[in-house]
Formats: sequence, C-alpha cells, structure tokens
Amino acid sequence: SRSLATSSESGEPLVKTALNELHKELGGDMVPFAGYELPVLYKGTENGGVMKEHLWCRSEGKASMFDVSHMGQIRWHGEDRVAFLEKVVVGDIA
Repeated sequence: SRSLATSSESGEPLVKTALNELHKELGGDMVPFAGYELPVLYKGTENGGVMKEHLWCRSEGKASMFDVSHMGQIRWHGEDRVAFLEKVVVGDIA
C-alpha cells in the first residue's frame, strides 16, 4: 500500500488541487506528480482500476472528470484583468 506523499523530490510540500479531498474520498491512489498530489488511479471501488476507468469514460451515457488544475496557470496583470477574463472564459471570475 502506498502512503500519502507529503513532499516532492525537492523537499517542498506538495500542492493540493481543489479536488484533492474528493479524489481521496473516491478512492484515488494519490502520488506526487509535478509538485502536486494527484490520483494515478482509483481502486477499491466498483468502477476502480485502470481498465474499468478506461471503459467507463467511453461508455454511452457515462461521464468522467479529469482534474486539469495542475496543468497550466496564468497570471494576468492590469487594471482591466477581471473584465478581460470574464470575456474569454466560461465562468464567473469575480
């Protein structure tokens, strides 16, 4: 059994995404990846395991979610940054 990673190879604490607790609740096998604590797969559940996850997200009427919050971060500067972001993304920024 793999224990939860508490630090990255650099010795810095791992960053946790907004979905971290949900991943754990759903049986995510958490591992360090690019400075983040992320699930590599889900096990111990009816739909867990690599093949079951692969087939689930390709089944008609099913949906899957992939946490991409660790993949890219942009910092916008300037007086009108909120107004600009409200125009280019789906969702409320302010």
